[in-house]
Amino acid sequence: MDEFQLVEPKQSGQTNECPIQRSGHCMVSDDAHIYIFGGYNKVHSDGGNSPFGDLGPACTVVELWKYNYSTGKWKEIDAIGTPDTCASSCLQISEQQLYVYGGTGYPFGHMMSNTIKVCDLRKKNGESAQRYSWNLVETNPNIYNCTDKGDQMPLRGYGQSMIFHEDGIYIFAGAIGLHEEPVADLHKLNLYTMTWEELSPTGNKPGGRYKQEIAKDNERFYVFGGGRLSSAETLEKIYTYHFEKNHWDIIQAIADPVHGYPKPRCSFGLIQVGKDIYICGGRHYTIYNEHESLSDVWKYSLESCQWKRLSVRLPEPLFFHAVTFAPSGHMYLFGGVKCNDQRSDRLYKWRVPYFLPSLSEICWDKLMQSYDSLHHADLTALHSIGIPWTFSHRLANR
Repeated sequence: MDEFQLVEPKQSGQTNECPIQRSGHCMVSDDAHIYIFGGYNKVHSDGGNSPFGDLGPACTVVELWKYNYSTGKWKEIDAIGTPDTCASSCLQISEQQLYVYGGTGYPFGHMMSNTIKVCDLRKKNGESAQRYSWNLVETNPNIYNCTDKGDQMPLRGYGQSMIFHEDGIYIFAGAIGLHEEPVADLHKLNLYTMTWEELSPTGNKPGGRYKQEIAKDNERFYVFGGGRLSSAETLEKIYTYHFEKNHWDIIQAIADPVHGYPKPRCSFGLIQVGKDIYICGGRHYTIYNEHESLSDVWKYSLESCQWKRLSVRLPEPLFFHAVTFAPSGHMYLFGGVKCNDQRSDRLYKWRVPYFLPSLSEICWDKLMQSYDSLHHADLTALHSIGIPWTFSHRLANR
């Protein structure tokens, strides 16, 4: 089985061409790019010796970056109105639009968000149309007229989960303060009426948590792990919410016959590949065990409900990192908290076992590795040599 490989960026040697060390950031991807939003950077206050210039002793990183799979290069996206509550927020991508919900500034829990902002990567705004723009999604129009049904917006918080399903955006759980127990509230934003609704599902409601991870299929979403003030949540039982029935169920997972169950954890990475779920790293803690950083990798099947521990491990124990799945069949991992309490700025990739990318993806990857000159060619030149738009567009706006 392949190990995690360090991805060295193909930069020109200038400064500020790669994202700095961070944790608590978000990461999503499409067929051309990885997008990294926000995070927290712990910088030692050492006078003028800080390698990060004027960032200060500790701060949230109010930035949006993209990494191009084809060219191997990072680029910071210049955008107006970037949300400053950008630690432990939620990020989703849909039709080249980035959606950010919730999050906190620093100090944690003092400034929190319960709004959605969207950055449309298909068009630029601002001066000379050279910048993108984050725009606030206006919700709850009924509070301004006689049909007022009350303000059912989620509480301000961070470490929530955001789930897109059909006509709605669901927000689940999250921390509402640094020293308060997290909640297990479930809200839905109706995308037709743009109104929030606090849901009251039947069944066995999960306990409050934050920094859990979510998977979904056409009928349900599945809750993995998460953390409370004194302990991390178990992975022996998986809570699942049925969209149509508005109902919570509990799935008793089946242990790995040799290694048992994954340790309870929060702040870990999760990707979904069809019916298979892969988790990696995270933070394990109980009232008896204050903290343990993890480096293990597990697979869970939504069909068989079976856990399996994989032989591969992260390059080092990490938590508050971020992962995403690429069309090439790789899990990409960036950032996180290392064992020495420093933050990572490394990008790794790992080939997911038994996933075979399309032949066209394999050919494109080989082409990009073999001919660096294509990284700089314009779209007309690429089309003239027979490269289809489905791949050439990945080099547009590099």
